[in-house]
This record gives sequence, structure tokens and C-alpha cells, in this order.
Amino acid sequence: MDSSGGFQKHTCGHALLLLLLLLASGAEAFRICAFNAQRLTLAKVARGHVMDTLVRILARCDITVLQEVVDSTGSAIPLLLRELNRFDGSGPYGSLDSDLLGRGTYKEKYVYIYRSQKTEVLDSYVYDDEEDLFVREPFVSRFSLPSKVLPSLVLVPMHTTPKAVEAELNALYAVFLDASQRWQTEDVILLGDFNADCASLTKKRLDDLVLRTQAGFHWAVADGVDTTVRASTHCTYDRIVLHGERLQGLLRDAAAFDFPQSFGLTEEEALNISDHYPVEVELSRAAHRTQPLSLATLLLPSLLLLLSPQLGLAA
Repeated sequence: MDSSGGFQKHTCGHALLLLLLLLASGAEAFRICAFNAQRLTLAKVARGHVMDTLVRILARCDITVLQEVVDSTGSAIPLLLRELNRFDGSGPYGSLDSDLLGRGTYKEKYVYIYRSQKTEVLDSYVYDDEEDLFVREPFVSRFSLPSKVLPSLVLVPMHTTPKAVEAELNALYAVFLDASQRWQTEDVILLGDFNADCASLTKKRLDDLVLRTQAGFHWAVADGVDTTVRASTHCTYDRIVLHGERLQGLLRDAAAFDFPQSFGLTEEEALNISDHYPVEVELSRAAHRTQPLSLATLLLPSLLLLLSPQLGLAA
């Protein structure tokens, strides 16, 4: 038996594993999601198949902003967190809730669910809506990020009322300015069920929004992306809008998550969860254009030289 050949194969295997681990660590992304969970109550969460699907959806994200949480008991989110932490060992997960918000008897909460090993809440407040422009005022929060390029960012969730979509989305610009001045940052994500399509907002009115005409805003979830579960609808209601050069430099991907297809659910089964898809963005830990060479990149030539005899590469 050729002991040198065995040693070379052993070394080759270790080198390949090292390279893969280094590349994987450099490629790790931070995922931020927004999900209209459609009238989330304690009774809804307590249904086994609903809980199972919600937990699988939440476990994909480092931060999720839930909307339409209408639980008045205060028990739905703790129950959801308990099951999420049992399901996913990459937690523990924490939560941050607003008060119930709304003008009449119908009120909703905004709830952040976040993976506390990767991020923490730095500050938060409910926007002071002196002119009563919003039915549900944004619950603005600042989170840490595991990135040297961008150590923190601001999230501004919004669930518009269909009767005043245009007015509320234009008023969202004032919320952006308020948060930017409060924390002296340009790096802000506005996200949620904007109702920004179909009968609620025509293409002409959409293009006239301040958040579309004002420079610096990037609508990451593009027009034409279907964020609705029903096969009979094709609307881009749910959106994620990014502001700030550093933040936009970290953007890797944006999409709606088709959970019925991913989890093998029928339309009827999916509608028990929500009539919306979650929307999400993935952020890199380093900027695409200005990032320094990673350790994997620096070691790659040496590793290739080491592996060349086994891989049949020319010298």
C-alpha cells in the first residue's frame, strides 16, 4: 500500500473541507422578513398545523416583522416563541411587541421576532402621529447587525389601511426622516403590507409616491412579484424598501417566499396560515464592491497548489 498516496488523499480531503468551510462562513447572509400573518390570535396559533407552519416560516429569518397580530390576551406570541425555540436550535429567539394600534375597536400589533445570537434591539418607539395620518402608526426599531460595514440599521414596519394607501405611504417619508434624525443614520428599511398594488394603488399613483420620486430609495421587492397566496390574485402588496448606500451595498437578494410550494401545502391549507407570502431581503456581512479579500480568497491559491496533483491540474 502506498502510504504517501494515502497521506495525500487525507491532506486533500482536509484542505477541501477547510476551503468549503471558509467559503461558507464568508457567504453567510442575514435575512430580514416581513409577514402579514392575517389576524393572528391565540386560537389560531394554538392550532397544530398553523403553529408548525408559522414556526418553519419564522426559523428562516433572523428578524421577522409580523403584522395583523390581533391577540388581545398577550399569550399568542409567547406560545409561538416557545415552539420556535424548541424547533430551531440556532436561537434563542426574542420578541418585541408594540401596543395594540388602531382608531376603532379593531386593533393590531406589530411584533418583531429575532434571533438573539445574531442581533439585538438597540432602541424602539411608536411614531408620534400628531396629525393622525396613520390608522396603525409605525413601530420603529433599531437593531444591531453582525457586520463591520453596517453595525446597525433601522426598521420601519407599515401595514396600510386599503382606504388610505397613498396618503399613508406618502406619510411614511416623514417617519423615515424622523428615525434618521433621531439615530443619525441613513440606513433604514421600510417594510410590510403596503397594499401597494392592484385595486388599492394604481401604477400611476404608485410611481407618484414620495418614496418613488425621492432619490435614495430602492424598492427591493420589485413590481410584478406576487405576494398573495390565492391563485386568483397576482398583486405586489407586500414590499421592502431600502435607503442608505451602505445598506444597499449589502443587499444580496430580495423575494417573496412561496411557503405553500416550499412546504407542499394546498391553497386551502396555506390560507389557514395567511393570504400573504412573507417577503424578505438577504444582506451580506460585507459590501460587495468594497469588501476586503476574505481569508478563503487569500488561501485559495495555496490550496489549489496543494490539491493540483489530486485534481489533475496542470502545473
